[in-house]
Amino acid sequence: MKKNFGIFNLLLIFIIFIYFDYVSKLWAIENLFINYQSIKITSFLSMTPVWNSGISFGFFQDSGEIGRYGFTIFAFLVSSWLIYSSFKLPRYSSLGFILIASGAIGNAIDRIIYGKVVDFIDFHIEDFHWPAFNLADTIIFIGATLFLFNQFFTIERTYYEK
Repeated sequence: MKKNFGIFNLLLIFIIFIYFDYVSKLWAIENLFINYQSIKITSFLSMTPVWNSGISFGFFQDSGEIGRYGFTIFAFLVSSWLIYSSFKLPRYSSLGFILIASGAIGNAIDRIIYGKVVDFIDFHIEDFHWPAFNLADTIIFIGATLFLFNQFFTIERTYYEK
């Protein structure tokens, strides 16, 4: 069994997902934020501009500059550890760590550029809206799911190269 995807491939995946996240947010800014408009995709999905100065689900919205820089530094520190650790993990755990890191860095880039995170994907049922999110949040979720699935349901879970 191959140990993991390899350093080059993991770093390439990391860069590609940051790029796609960045491009999707540029699209959102140009098409949603400038005129503050919402685009209805289906009866339960819209593209709606939301500036998020907090973290997941809008927690810590009033954290100000301390939150902006604190969350950014935290994202870079945790992502550095995840990237380093991913080189030692089995295949799908390493991919999960890389996806989490790329999503965290994608949102940290927003905090550096705009002072807050660009969210625009809006799932809703009638007037009940799930908190808006972006591609980076989706990538983090997929990475965490992949890592946890690998830890609990595959034979790779016990391997950790020292």
